[in-house]
Amino acid sequence: MKEFNKKSIIMLVVSIVVGAIIANIPPFEGLTVTSMTYLGIFVGMLIMLIANALPSWATCLGAMALMVAFQVGSLTEVFSAFGGSIVWLMIAVFAFATGIENSGLLTRLALKMLTIFPKNYRGQVLSLMTAGLVVSPLIPSNNAKTNLLAPMATEMTKQVGYEKRSKPALGLLTAVFMPPYIGSHAFLTGSANVAFMLGVVGLSFSWVGYLSLTWVWLILLLVGTYIFCMTYCRPKEKLDLPENYFTDKYQALGKMKKEEWVALVVVVACLALWISNIFDAGMVALLGAVVMSAFGILTPKDFQTRIPWGLVMFIGALIGIAGFMSTTGVSTWLAGLLGPVVSPVVSSVWIFVPVLLVLTWILRAFIPAQGVCIVILYSIFGPLLPDAGISLFIFGFVEYIGGNIWFNGFMNPFVLGALGVAGNEYVTIKEFKKSAYAYAVISVVAMMGSIPLWMAMGLC
Repeated sequence: MKEFNKKSIIMLVVSIVVGAIIANIPPFEGLTVTSMTYLGIFVGMLIMLIANALPSWATCLGAMALMVAFQVGSLTEVFSAFGGSIVWLMIAVFAFATGIENSGLLTRLALKMLTIFPKNYRGQVLSLMTAGLVVSPLIPSNNAKTNLLAPMATEMTKQVGYEKRSKPALGLLTAVFMPPYIGSHAFLTGSANVAFMLGVVGLSFSWVGYLSLTWVWLILLLVGTYIFCMTYCRPKEKLDLPENYFTDKYQALGKMKKEEWVALVVVVACLALWISNIFDAGMVALLGAVVMSAFGILTPKDFQTRIPWGLVMFIGALIGIAGFMSTTGVSTWLAGLLGPVVSPVVSSVWIFVPVLLVLTWILRAFIPAQGVCIVILYSIFGPLLPDAGISLFIFGFVEYIGGNIWFNGFMNPFVLGALGVAGNEYVTIKEFKKSAYAYAVISVVAMMGSIPLWMAMGLC
């Protein structure tokens, strides 16, 4: 439960006062009274989100209620995002992922991957990266995937005998962290963040259509991660795992249970349907969840408690609110206001991409909520990019995925959670910052390396 302290009350009052002042200012040229009302509610909401005075979902739903109350839009219009494909994609993949996780199939798949590779350091890195990549498209929760695999890296570190807080220990944790936590954004079903990012910029893709825009980035991310682990983190001494280390663990699982077979059939069927693009990706995941429910793998209690409904409400509300920036004319007004200042940045995609990454990292140094950062930067660049010939996909992908940085614990609390699951003993945030610096470099290279593909696809 969130503590409602004096600071929360002060920021609540400040956001209401600032929002009310803006809403009652005589309309600027190009805006209407309705536009100013929306702008006041929007700015007040941003203040609340940045200050974290209320839970994010409560802040955004409150803003939507005010938009209906003050006739910025009808109830149907304001809450339309909750009937759209993005929100239902999130609900479906979370339900689908819960069933897969309950079945035990992911643990079996991960252990199987770990048995394939050599037991030297190179094999240790490759096995962890492969295990993370295999589970990436199957669970939309970055934390769940990382929490499943991070203890394996710690266990491997202990078994081999790497010293605490050493470079090899950092290399193994980085290898198990980057593919499932960061690389999952290459898949439409790999992260709830993907649905949110697409919702904010107002785009939708098929499963394959989305992957066709991200595969270059994914390859460069994986190559960059491997190079970092094999150069900076490589151990001086040769320390190998016992030959049957993971084989014994895999065999200890015994024969596949009925739940695992059902989950495997569902996964294969869903992947086939996602690739074929016969049906909507979210509806395929939803049908998969229904099948697992019929076999008791996904229970009613799971549906009530394992789906992060607060996150679903927050993302759906924020998508709906951001959509009114265009219908109220605020985006056009901002384009005219910011055009002379921002135009040099958006004049070339080769300039825009690295500048956007740097601006995102600067904002993240002050605002821990990445969702807030993308909305702020979208309000600045969103109105200008279509005329500049740069797709809003490039904005959303570069900003949101590149913004998952952790130069310190404040910037990404989820990283602290992953370190805690890993034991916070062999690698702490002090050592893991070095992986963040590597990721920053990799982000620039991977995003810039994707530009030729995006050009060929007509996105810029």
